[in-house]
Amino acid sequence: PARAPPPPATLLATGAQALRGALAPSGKLRDVAALLSAIEASLVPLLSSFGPSMAFAAQNDARNVRKVRAAASAAAAAPDTASLQDGVDRLLSHEVASGCHKPAEKSAVLADPSAAIGLTWLSRSLRFICMWMEGVCAGGAPVDAAAATKRYREAMSAAYEASLAPYHGWLNRNIFNGCAKHAPGYASLIATLAPTADEATREALVLMDMADFATAAAPVADAVEAALARAKLVDSRRA
Repeated sequence: PARAPPPPATLLATGAQALRGALAPSGKLRDVAALLSAIEASLVPLLSSFGPSMAFAAQNDARNVRKVRAAASAAAAAPDTASLQDGVDRLLSHEVASGCHKPAEKSAVLADPSAAIGLTWLSRSLRFICMWMEGVCAGGAPVDAAAATKRYREAMSAAYEASLAPYHGWLNRNIFNGCAKHAPGYASLIATLAPTADEATREALVLMDMADFATAAAPVADAVEAALARAKLVDSRRA
């Protein structure tokens, strides 16, 4: 019998594989269940792997997954029977019809908890980790430890400012900045993301998988954001 392929050597490769499974060949999200499974196999464990510094973010993402799953389960009992096996668009349409949100072209007001608010924050978090990984792997391996630390910190800051900061109030900004100060260093990050990889090739492998993860994550974040926009459920308020 044919030998099974070896498991991915990095958390990034595992996550990228899961995220690609959330999209149909058309580029649209398969269904709510596939999306949540992909996030639970990618975003949540990746943030958790960074230790205490990203524990708050990982817990928030896990909580938002539960919000979406609970909303889909509740919707399954309604007459239009939106469920985990239905598309994100149908679930959001069900919520709009229920009257729990205030849809708007520019800035909707979303109920919390709801599928829409959960998906809103999950897409932002996915965008953050995607942009962070893109920034770290840009340009290949850093020339030395100092350059590595500088690139790593700057990439995290730039990703946060572009993806999450516009929607964070004073408290959440301070929480993030406090956590970022205790994020693992570059060398620790590389070791954490590929604990079973050969040390001689680990850094190159992780940087390659960072780029691949970002390539897999961006279309998923795009698809979730597009679904929210179609439903007029883009909430740009600060939290």
